[in-house]
Formats: sequence, C-alpha cells, structure tokens
Amino acid sequence: MKEYLLLLTAAISATNTNASLIRRAQASSGSVHVVGACTYDNVVSAYDVVFPGAGLSTLTTQLGNPGDVAGAVSQLCAAAEPGSSVEFDEASGNGYQFDFNYYSGGTSFNNGGEEPLAIDAARVLRYWENKGQSAPLEFPTHIDMFDSCELRAAMCCFTNVRSDGAGPDLTSMEDDGMLANAEICTVDQYLNPTMTHVKSGHSVYNAKSTDRNYCTGFAWESDATSVSNTFAGNTLLYVSMIDSLVGKNYVKSVPGAPLCGCVEKMPQVTKADCVQAWEGYSFDYDGSSLTVTYKLALEDCGTDLMSHYEASGFHSTEEVNSLKSYLVGDGNCVEAQDDFIASKYQLVRGGTNIFDSVDLEKWEPVYSRGLLDYYGPTPYATNDQFMALFNASPNKVVRRICKSCFKSHSDIYYKRLTTVPNNVTDFFSYFLTDWVEEQNILGTDFDLYSSYEAALNETDYDKWRYCNYNYAGVGFPRDCGWFGYVGSNWNSIDKTWGYGYDVAFFVEK
Repeated sequence: MKEYLLLLTAAISATNTNASLIRRAQASSGSVHVVGACTYDNVVSAYDVVFPGAGLSTLTTQLGNPGDVAGAVSQLCAAAEPGSSVEFDEASGNGYQFDFNYYSGGTSFNNGGEEPLAIDAARVLRYWENKGQSAPLEFPTHIDMFDSCELRAAMCCFTNVRSDGAGPDLTSMEDDGMLANAEICTVDQYLNPTMTHVKSGHSVYNAKSTDRNYCTGFAWESDATSVSNTFAGNTLLYVSMIDSLVGKNYVKSVPGAPLCGCVEKMPQVTKADCVQAWEGYSFDYDGSSLTVTYKLALEDCGTDLMSHYEASGFHSTEEVNSLKSYLVGDGNCVEAQDDFIASKYQLVRGGTNIFDSVDLEKWEPVYSRGLLDYYGPTPYATNDQFMALFNASPNKVVRRICKSCFKSHSDIYYKRLTTVPNNVTDFFSYFLTDWVEEQNILGTDFDLYSSYEAALNETDYDKWRYCNYNYAGVGFPRDCGWFGYVGSNWNSIDKTWGYGYDVAFFVEK
C-alpha cells in the first residue's frame, strides 16, 4: 500500500508539470482524458494527443468499428453524468473538527506526523481517485472560514514545507526551492475569531528577502449549474490538499490567519496563483469495451487569480474592485497597509491633522456638537431646512467630520444616488439618530467615500464596501466601513457609547 500511494503522489505531481508523462500514462493505461465538452471534435483531439497520428483510428477500433463513429461517441457522452453530491467531510474521512483544524493551520497534515504524507493523507488520495473528480463535493460553508464567500473566490496561503513529505520535521523555506509568489501585507484577526480565539487584532508585515509565501486560489460563477460553482468544493480539495499539500508538500498558514478560506477572511496579499475547473471526461478502454465517465479537469488559469477574476466576465465591476482590496498587486503592500490601518484606527503614516478646515463657502453646516459645535447652526437645522439644502446640492453630497472618531471615519462623504422618496418624512434623522435601511441601501441609494474628490469621480476603488443599519438611536454611519465592519464610529443624540461625540454635518452648496 505504501509503495502504491507514493507512486500515486508522483503521478499527481506529474499531471501538473509534465505533459509527456501524462500522454504516456494515459496511453499505457488505455485512458484518454477529454477536457471540455464531450463532443466528437474534442474527443478526437484528445485521442490525437495520446495517440499521435492515430487518434481517430484508435477511437474507432475501441468503439468496435461502428458505421457512425460520431453517433457512437455522442451516445457514450450522453450517458456520462457527474455523480451525486457528497458532503465535504467525506474527503478526509476525519470529520468536521479535523477539517476545521487543518484549514486553521493545524493537524498532522501541517505539523508533521509519523508517516510520509502519502500515508498520512492516504484517505484523501483514495477519495480523490475514486470520487473527487466525478462527484460534486459540497463547498464547506459549515466551516467558518468558508462561510459567506460573497466574492465567490477562495484562497490558500502556505508558509512552510514538509522536507520530504514525512514528519515531524519541517524545513526552512530558504533552501527548499518553494515557488514563493506572494508578499503578505496584513492579517485581520477579527475576521476569524473561532480560529484565533481572540475578538480582534491585526498584523502588518514588512517584506524580507527570506520570506517564503505561496498563495493559490480559484473563483466560481454565480450560476449554480456551472462547472466552477458545482465543483467548487472539489477545486478547494485539489488546491488545498491534492496539489499543494501532497503534490508540493506545502504546509502551515500565515500566523493569525486560516490556511485557506474565502478571500474576505484571508490575509491581504499581493497576488495568488489560480486554478480553474473545467468539464472533463475519461475514456477508458479495457481491451474489449470502451466506457466514458465524467472526470473533472483542473488546470492552471494561465495567469494570477486577480487577473483571471477580472477577465472571466463572471464578476461585476464592484466585485472586481472589492477583490483588489485583498489581492493588491505587486508593490502595493505599503499603500494597502496604510488604508487598512486608517480604516481601523486614528493613525495615518506621517500624518498629524485628522482633517483640514472646512470651507464654509462650499459646505453649509446643519448640525454640530462637542468640540465642533462652533460650526453651528444653533439651533441645528430642521428636516425641512436640511431637505431644502440637500435638494439644492449639485451632487447631493452630505459630509460628516468627526474629531473623536477613527481616522477612517474622521471625514465621510454620503453621495445620494436615488431621489429621496416623499414617504421618507424625516431624512435628516437618518444621519442624527436612526441610520436605517429604508430607501437607504449602500450601492443602491447611496455611496460612501472618504474624500470629496472620490465622491465626485465616483471612483469604484474608493467606494465603501460595508454597511449595516437599524439599531434604534444609532445614527450615521453605524458600523459602515471602507474595508469592512468598523464599530462604534457613529453619532447619536440619545446614546453615549459611540465615538461620534465631536461631530459636524454639512451639505454641499
């Protein structure tokens, strides 16, 4: 068994690196793997690769020399369907807790065991060969780091290598030839509390010449019937265990982050490799008959994950721009770190002033309190007065400055996209006391920006990505944030525990 599994591991690695080995293995075993739709032309092309110069004749012979080869192929293809979906836990056979711990960066898979990986991960390898390429594996949304992948993209980041596939010793990446491809920018521990066992925290990384980080991932369509969506769980298994763990011996997560997860819950990095799922079929000849079974094809995208995501056409402009805040691109870590820190704390690299003085020729004050109450007016504007100013605003922009808030929330620009309907009788109260979602949805009715210039230009990258609403007595902007949830930077007339006690509101003139 041990020898068989080691050979299987080598075969998996070969499928990633050496096309000639694939052809020889397929030819010797009588198997031909068709990537793409199971059509006559695709099948003949695949046979030509495995049997150069004799593809069609070999196929005809294996089919029993029928008069209508195309018809015989069509009939076999029609009968080849994916198997029934399987729960993700079945792949490792070790249950939810093991899978959760593995994707948290632990277990013998990551830490090293008493046996080589081919033995340690034997169950996963057997599952992959028997079912992993033919039956949809349910995407593990029950594991916290894979819950709510709103951008429909997942990623793994590895930081170490099992020296020879055996444990328990781990080797340094400086000498292991690891295909390091990413710089780690930030880690937000708030995103994975069940893994880190802390409520919040963050890490900001400075690049070093000795860094060895390898990130790889995949994306899927919103169409539930598409191959990429249906087989998202299989692609995760391949990326995380079959290719990276067994095929390359890559292990260990970035400290404070999952080994794999939705990109929204992973470290902010420069880039990641990319794997794409394709429809595929295996034509197997046993010497007397030819059978066709569904066999998923997983291939390199030919570019990095961000480029693939943007070029695929399956994701909206907003989704593409959101992903760019997680895969920031080479050379952009420092800027991304500044944005991240500013979104969390009252800190800006090399900065002193939270905001410049407000130009009252451009901005009409409607409410102020605390250390900013000198802006007036006294008393503050009524809803009717506010609406008259708002309706006259050329770009329908409301500005809030806050001396007591985080840097990220010290100067916010609310730009209205839709007309405020007549049934909203006190729109001003949305900002002062009750930030609600009625006729007030981020990205639909309004956008938020951190600068007036961005609001005028409607720059997608600068649009805030997260908002929540509907906490009685809590005003603007509740826990909305450019990068994600940012708590307690709201103002209120009645409640006192928010940071927005030194605030002023203005309407664009």
